[in-house]
Formats: sequence, C-alpha cells, structure tokens
Amino acid sequence: MRLSSIYGTIDMVLQRIAGIGSVAMVALVTITMYDVSTRYFDLPKFAGLNSTMVQEAEYWAHGFLLCLFIGYGYTRQAHVRIDLVRAMLSTRGKYWVEIVGIVFLLLPFALISLKYSFDYALKSYVDGEVSPSTNGLNNFWIFKSAMVAMFALLTLAAISQVLKCVDGIRGNLTEENADHALGDGH
Repeated sequence: MRLSSIYGTIDMVLQRIAGIGSVAMVALVTITMYDVSTRYFDLPKFAGLNSTMVQEAEYWAHGFLLCLFIGYGYTRQAHVRIDLVRAMLSTRGKYWVEIVGIVFLLLPFALISLKYSFDYALKSYVDGEVSPSTNGLNNFWIFKSAMVAMFALLTLAAISQVLKCVDGIRGNLTEENADHALGDGH
C-alpha cells in the first residue's frame, strides 16, 4: 500500500485549510489598522462597533489564524525543535524517535484536548455564552470551536507525520518529504 497517497492527501487538506486561515491574517491586519486608526486618530467607529468589540475581533482573528495554521505548520517543521539527542542518531533512528514521540506524546495530547475542547465549545453553545464584557461580542462558541478544529488538524498532521516516518524507514520517502518528516532540511 502506498502511504504517500494518504499523507499527500492529508497534507493537501492541511495546506488548503491554512490557505483559508490566511483570511484570518488579512482580517487581523485590517481590524488592527482600524482599531489603531479609530483610537489614535480619533476617527469615528461605524456600524455600532465599540472598542471592546474591535479588540475582541482582533483576539478572535489571531486565534483563528493560529488554529487553522497549526496542522500545516507541524507538517512543515515550523515548530520549535531541540535536537540534543536526536542529532546524534542515524536517519533511521530519527524516524523512530519521531514515531515514538508522536504516538506516545502528541497523539494522546491532541486527542484528549480534542475531546475536552469539543465539550468546552458545546457547553458554550448550549449556554449561549457571550463576552464577559457587557458590550463585547456574542456567540463565543464560534471562537471556542476553533480549538476543536485546531486539535483535529493537529491530529491529522500527526497521522501524516507518522506515515511519512514509516515510509522513511522503508526507504520510500522523497527528499522533500524527508525534510518535512524530520526537519533536517533547515
């Protein structure tokens, strides 16, 4: 069975979701510019917005940006890595360290967090949770649901990385995918 078609599909989905998440980056920049302009240049706010709503919208956009990019970032080795022991291992040993770390640390963390974040978002929806500020944003469940997406995407990314490492051990991994699996291309 060709594992590359599975992790290739997962990586493509993660990349497209990150592309959708880039809208959050544009929103974050736009909202921040609007906030700074209205605050420091004394420009009027429009459409019934107030400073609290604008600042919470910045917070939401930043949160969505992180949540939608994390899976893709993990598959591209965009995370912090401390390679004190791993650097001394053979390539095959590095693949095994990755597999063990993902299976015994990352996947349990992501799956437990997925379950609890789902409960957290569901409770927010059922309770009709709104901002703690009297003039903040409503529907907090939308923002809290981003955490559910984040842990689901991180789980998909972990599965993709394990499959790449298995292909690496088998000798079936391209150089580009080997860089994405081990992060040695930096």
